[in-house]
Amino acid sequence: MNVRKCDICKKTIEGNPVRAGADFFSDKDFCLKCGKPVLDFLKKHKLVKKD
Repeated sequence: MNVRKCDICKKTIEGNPVRAGADFFSDKDFCLKCGKPVLDFLKKHKLVKKD
């Protein structure tokens, strides 16, 4: 079993994590609460598609 923890708040992530990174080996996992600002930034600068 793979247990994932948020790289910011260190809480166990339930469900799918928010993954961000610039490289194959530098991916970071965030919970939805901590990952929301990251997603908002990426959407604002049109780096990801909006849901």
